[in-house]
Amino acid sequence: MGKIKFLSIILVFLSPFILAYYYFINDATSSRGTTNYGTFLKEQVIIDANHKLSDEYWMIVQVIPENCDTKCQENTHMLRQINTALGKDMSRVKRIIIFEKNIQKNNVYIKNYPKVIVLENSEKIYNKLSKMEERIFVADPFGNIILGYKRDFVPKGLLKDLKKLLKFSKI
Repeated sequence: MGKIKFLSIILVFLSPFILAYYYFINDATSSRGTTNYGTFLKEQVIIDANHKLSDEYWMIVQVIPENCDTKCQENTHMLRQINTALGKDMSRVKRIIIFEKNIQKNNVYIKNYPKVIVLENSEKIYNKLSKMEERIFVADPFGNIILGYKRDFVPKGLLKDLKKLLKFSKI
């Protein structure tokens, strides 16, 4: 009877290690889904908006090509609606647009969105981001882009992701 108790005590203490090893070897955690709607970026991209801006606000970044079609314009309008839908947290998020080149016709387009920040001298960041499938990104207050959304993104998904990030963020 004493040996059975002793073995059961050892089994109770060793079972978490055995299960952890099993999950590690079989990569069981990768089959679980995530609750975010965007995709995490594989490489690190940092936006240097300016230190005052990036230390205080989360950022929604949109990469706009030289020829912005109707879907691109709809996405810009939708990002404004998403920012408004954040409610009391609206002031914690800034919208940033990155153009391929600072073209005069882009300034005319931006007049419809006065609170959007156009990132100046951003050709290097534009070249890096334009190689990705995503066109809309979420960046943390330190300038690290963490989530990317494709051109035909789900607006409610982006809104849910932003609300979740803002809820757990201390900034």
